[in-house]
Amino acid sequence: MTWRTLRAVVAGLLLAATVVLAPAASAAAPTRIMALGDSITGSPGCWRALLWKHLQDTGHTDVDFVGSLPAPGCGFTYDGENEGHGGILATNIVRDNQLPGWLSSARPDVVLMHLGTNDVWNNVPAATILNAYTTMLGQMRASNPAVKLVVAQIIPMNPSGCAACGQRVIDLNAAIPGWAQANSTAASPITVVDQWTGFSTSADTTDGVHPNTTTGIQKMESRWFPAVVAALGGSAAAGLHVEGTRVVEANGTLFVMRGVNHAYVWYPSQNRAFADMKSFGTNTVRVVLGSGQRWGPTPAAEVTNVMGLCKQNRMICVLEVHDTTGYGEQSGAASLDQAATYWVGVANALKGQENYVVINLGNEPFGNNASVSATWASATSGAINRLRGAGLQHLIMADAPMWGQDWGNIMRDNAASVFNADPQRNTVFSIHMYGVYDTAAEINAYFDAFRTAGLPLVVGEFGHNHSDGDPDEATIMAQAQARGLGYLGWSWSGNSSEVAYLDMTNNFDPASLTPWGERFLNGANGVRQTSKEATIFGGGGGDSQPPSTPGTPTASGVTSTGLTLTWTASTDNVGVTGYDVFRALGSGSFALVGSSASTSFADGGLTPSTAYRYQVRAKDAAGNVSAYSGIVTATTGAGGGSGTCKVGYSGQNWGGGSGFTASVTITNTATSAVDGWTLAFSYANGQRVTLPGWGATFAQSGAAVTATNLTWNRTLAPNASVSIGFNGTYSGSNPAPASFTLNGNTCTTG
Repeated sequence: MTWRTLRAVVAGLLLAATVVLAPAASAAAPTRIMALGDSITGSPGCWRALLWKHLQDTGHTDVDFVGSLPAPGCGFTYDGENEGHGGILATNIVRDNQLPGWLSSARPDVVLMHLGTNDVWNNVPAATILNAYTTMLGQMRASNPAVKLVVAQIIPMNPSGCAACGQRVIDLNAAIPGWAQANSTAASPITVVDQWTGFSTSADTTDGVHPNTTTGIQKMESRWFPAVVAALGGSAAAGLHVEGTRVVEANGTLFVMRGVNHAYVWYPSQNRAFADMKSFGTNTVRVVLGSGQRWGPTPAAEVTNVMGLCKQNRMICVLEVHDTTGYGEQSGAASLDQAATYWVGVANALKGQENYVVINLGNEPFGNNASVSATWASATSGAINRLRGAGLQHLIMADAPMWGQDWGNIMRDNAASVFNADPQRNTVFSIHMYGVYDTAAEINAYFDAFRTAGLPLVVGEFGHNHSDGDPDEATIMAQAQARGLGYLGWSWSGNSSEVAYLDMTNNFDPASLTPWGERFLNGANGVRQTSKEATIFGGGGGDSQPPSTPGTPTASGVTSTGLTLTWTASTDNVGVTGYDVFRALGSGSFALVGSSASTSFADGGLTPSTAYRYQVRAKDAAGNVSAYSGIVTATTGAGGGSGTCKVGYSGQNWGGGSGFTASVTITNTATSAVDGWTLAFSYANGQRVTLPGWGATFAQSGAAVTATNLTWNRTLAPNASVSIGFNGTYSGSNPAPASFTLNGNTCTTG
């Protein structure tokens, strides 16, 4: 493909939020923040170090992190006292009445709680964990009636030896928002922070559980920060800004860009175009400006006029410097540093417009020169920091290198470092989709990469045809709509004859649409069908119509441990993006068990000879959900084994210490019930059980350990299981017991 020819034609022959961080209010004493949790919070818990630094860098200096534990090393000095206790369970904190003592010493105004991982690991039911939350909340309010609790939907987990842990986390997280809503008060509010979405156990943890230092702690910090700022009495953003993978307005409403590029710098008199674009429903316009190296410079007065035209026509303005196009390959192209100089020069015109304006640093800022394009991350980070240093607090848009198409995946692989280099964490990334993106697989792979990374993305330019190939515009638009991603088509009018097929109108006439204009503006997943006006202009801010109710599921392929559900699809005014599947055990309450993009779902890890109930609901890109479907009941097969018992054992060592947590699952594989049981095993390396443990009464004599049933779990029906566990200590290695007996009968293991 001739990239140079392609973009030289488009660029050369064209005749051609962010985060306003309000410092915490001054007070007689600093706001005391206590981070409460397990080793994810405490050791080393370097997300706390990043959070403290982020608060300092953005003017929130009047804070004091408190707790009985000191700050572990995270590479720089920070205020890191905390209550992050390795291996601890929420239920054990309550059982041992530990929290009141920590509270009396710390006296927190704000509690950040990421807690429940070890409970999940030990198969403590979500309802029991929430009961512990409730007890702890009462203790917090007894200590400080105005305490603010920021509680996390915990990060996912996939530890070795616990295949069911991932689903247990989903079950707990699904229940947390309802618990928070039921218990929040005006005097002592509860805020839920989603630490689960976009967090990958393979990419963001060291061991399937603990966040790594390359991406994991950064993702956690970015989710905590807005909620902490809000708890301090400030606002994390006074304008358009990033929340996870989404762009939202200052009021938190999702904003999905649906708009057109307008070649203003070459056609400054075509100002009727703003109203004409709006007549088709556009909510955004990307306006081409010049920084003076190749075009312009567009003076501050004109920038003010352009912003006025955007606001007059109720559209968000994305302002971009076009002179950077193809730097390193295109003769005369400006650097991103030169573009930053331009933005700093017109900063006074831009300040105060954070609700209405996105600053697009520079169009397609690098060509195909590999050595120059390799500097994209450092050059983009440097330009962002120059804008922040000049007081520009808007949402910033960063274009990809390689003529905007990122065919070398430079932006994809380095976007996280650029995002974290922005002091405001308020950068959205822009991919231009032309010939490189001519298949659905390529489009979805690029979109998937940013969703997995938990980073925001928009399609800043694309067309229906090009000299370098035939972009798959149908997939671009359909997937952008399904995923809630913004898109901006190139362009309204004025392209040179070589690329005139990219004009949406003939000679700027809205009554004379080209085939591309008709497709983009009026076609499936196009602007007229999907655009929602920003709420800052009084618009609805998004699709408010829920999908229709899906059909009652049917169950097939039922085995002793799994089944498959299918149901009739929902319909929606815009489009159904997926389905949530809810499961209940017997007559118990429903909890989210998973999601599906299609009308089927395979559920596994079920208990033999057990009745389960299922229902589903549909959802769309705007977050609307349908009513619940009807309920189907399915009973798993008998299953079972040839012996009398089976034991699963997992011993998880605590990082940096001599402690461990043991999780034990006992299954009755006999054909008759067990009424009263004692499990016996021995340790070979001097391990000691820390009493009392949970789920059983434990005792140890030398190497021999016994666990005897409690009243509530004394009876084990055929194929039924019970989970028990304890904390312990070891020296040297920590091998699992070689064998187990239940009431004197040897059990199988595994």
